[in-house]
Amino acid sequence: MARIFVRSRGLDSLRGRTRARGAAATTRLYAARSTFDLSVQALRKAALDHVDLQDLASIALRANLIRLAERLGADA
Repeated sequence: MARIFVRSRGLDSLRGRTRARGAAATTRLYAARSTFDLSVQALRKAALDHVDLQDLASIALRANLIRLAERLGADA
């Protein structure tokens, strides 16, 4: 029966590289997640700002319509 001897040093370095690649992947994933979270926050803020601007425009238009209606009513 033949025995195959494997140097444990070779396996240890392989495990170390695997561990390092796993740690690097975890770091990249964390960075991507952080960037994504910041992007989502920016989009939410932009959406809320847009809604606020729409409300302001609606209020201004409504006020102008009321003024015009009052002028037309006073002229009639």
